[in-house]
Amino acid sequence: MSRIQNSLRNIMFGAVNRIVSILFPFIVRTIFIRFLGEEYLGLNSLYSSILQVLNLADLGFASAIVASMYKPIAEGNTDKVCALMNLYRKLYKMIGSIILIIGLFLTPFIDRLISGESPSDVNIYLLWLLYLCNTVVSYLFFAYKVSLINAHQRNDITEKIGAACKIIISILQVVIVAAFKNMYLYVLLTVINSVIYNLWCSVECDKRYPQYKCRGELDKNTKQKITKNVVALAIQKIGNTLSVSLDSIVISAFLGLTTVAIYGNYYYIVSAIATFVNLIYSSVTASIGNSIATETPEKNLSDFRKFFFLNTWIIGWCCVCFVCLFQDFMIVWMGEKLLFGMSIVVMLVMRFYFEQIRKVVLTYKDAAGMWWADKWKPLVGCLVNLILNIILVKSIGVAGVMLSTIISYTLIELPWETKVLFKIYFKQSPKNYYFDMVTISVSMLIAGVATYYVCSFINLGHIANIIAKLIVCIIAPNILFMILNIRNKNYYVAVRFVKGIIGRYIWKRS
Repeated sequence: MSRIQNSLRNIMFGAVNRIVSILFPFIVRTIFIRFLGEEYLGLNSLYSSILQVLNLADLGFASAIVASMYKPIAEGNTDKVCALMNLYRKLYKMIGSIILIIGLFLTPFIDRLISGESPSDVNIYLLWLLYLCNTVVSYLFFAYKVSLINAHQRNDITEKIGAACKIIISILQVVIVAAFKNMYLYVLLTVINSVIYNLWCSVECDKRYPQYKCRGELDKNTKQKITKNVVALAIQKIGNTLSVSLDSIVISAFLGLTTVAIYGNYYYIVSAIATFVNLIYSSVTASIGNSIATETPEKNLSDFRKFFFLNTWIIGWCCVCFVCLFQDFMIVWMGEKLLFGMSIVVMLVMRFYFEQIRKVVLTYKDAAGMWWADKWKPLVGCLVNLILNIILVKSIGVAGVMLSTIISYTLIELPWETKVLFKIYFKQSPKNYYFDMVTISVSMLIAGVATYYVCSFINLGHIANIIAKLIVCIIAPNILFMILNIRNKNYYVAVRFVKGIIGRYIWKRS
């Protein structure tokens, strides 16, 4: 199967899983806050953020080893793939043990991260141990086999399994929360879900790829290359994870669990949309890795430009929808008492935009295994973000948390990673890329402001507002964007590219 066909298949099944992963947790979250309250939801967000930090123990081993699998899989080198899997399994068992030890050590200090009162009818320490258990079992129960499936460009397999598990567990969680109002059972079901998912993926992996067993040792050169990549990835992962996770931790420590819950509600919607966009990146990474291994940098640069234009268009349109629809949706979903001001919404959307337009560069860097050259970037960005977080949260609250992240993304991380990709791989200046970024962004900003102005005249009641504004958002910004980019050659190239993909897919299906 071709790289494009693999990518399309992964995107299609990935989209199904993303819908399931958004819809069912959305229902669970709604029931959760109705029956248990915002403080419980804030506690859930806090623990999840802490565990994201603990997952730093992974240190990028997974990405480094998967990237090392692309070439031997393409060459049919079974022995090397087996040796990589063997190393992966050993490392994951060690990582799971490290996370368990650190998590147990942190247990007595959990209360120090909560400002104000915590729910009185739950033991925050016991609850933390259940959350910790969910993270640990992911490393101990065959998680390494998931990466082997993905390295074969078969993300669709893991997506199907993930969707099935999510549906079953979410239904059970809704019943547990609504009927018993028991948070312990709610978290325990999450642990069971992790075990079932990894076991199921393991069975599928063994059935489809029986030739791969955990055996053998890698040669010295391969180990050195992986070690170098892991060091770079470790630094990057620390920076990236802390930048995301520290927001909830800082809000909890300075502003309390209720504010964490409100922030979590907004961020849930943003991250839900981001999962669809990120689906494209995760589905094509293996294909891009294969292309980088077999095609010229010139060919890959041409594909990069098409990918970037389409990505920015999609991201920009998502931002327009957020600004126009967010507040009406949140009022219908959670009520006016759990609402941020419009200024914070705009800053949250800006953060989403600058985070997502970087993803094309990051996808090509990851596919090429280029982690060493900008290894310090995330750490520097995280340090700046953390310092600004602590300073600004005291003076302007949640807005300060958003602003610190935006500054870190735009002034440090985006230009740094872009320079590395273009200088080392494409071997040219990124100035044309920056020009495209600015022109496309400005055109989408103009389209967005015009759309928001039109939507400001719609006042039909919140549910009717959502429907009417959504129709406007589907039509107006896209038409305006196409008009504003009618002379942009990337527009025509990207449109032809999409038409070609759709045409090939329809022909294949027929």
